[in-house]
Amino acid sequence: MKINYRNTQEVLTLAYEFAKEMLTPIAETDEDVPTLVKPESAGRKGGKPELIRLPSFKQEVDYLVERSRQLHERGTAWNDMAIIYRSKFMAEQTCQAFQAAEIPIEWINRDSDSRHYHPAEQSIKLVTMHSSKGLEFPVVFIPGIGFMPTQNVPEAEEARLLYVAMTRAIDQLVLTCDRSSGFVQQVEAALARV
Repeated sequence: MKINYRNTQEVLTLAYEFAKEMLTPIAETDEDVPTLVKPESAGRKGGKPELIRLPSFKQEVDYLVERSRQLHERGTAWNDMAIIYRSKFMAEQTCQAFQAAEIPIEWINRDSDSRHYHPAEQSIKLVTMHSSKGLEFPVVFIPGIGFMPTQNVPEAEEARLLYVAMTRAIDQLVLTCDRSSGFVQQVEAALARV
């Protein structure tokens, strides 16, 4: 059995419990589809992931600004944090709020000039769920869970994206929502098993 030292058992448990009924285990040779990693394979323990409910998406973004500032004041480097988003409007509002708060943020793949990822640059990384595969950060924020699954996209595909996003967290995972959805309910149920 392989031991996963990237994620804590708590992060893996949440991701696995969320996705296990929507994603069927598949061969590890398919690089486009994540393999579900069983939580027992985690090599370390950590804090319980969080789902924070707020009244609006703007308040989700405001919460991320304050939470990231607090983490930084306690010693977490800016480049040890990432915000992984699903829809472009989320990135636009997030980037504007962080810039207004004078918190360094790097929106990866915003345009043709921002395609290169600068891991050492002291900035929070703002990255799509699609682009997050292969990356890892000590702290991961995932806003807008209430907007998932999106319409016109198969639920299993949306579940894969959220599973990958959740498993980018090395130590701390914080999800936010401003409304209920099928995925919010599934995350809440999964959190009860962490």
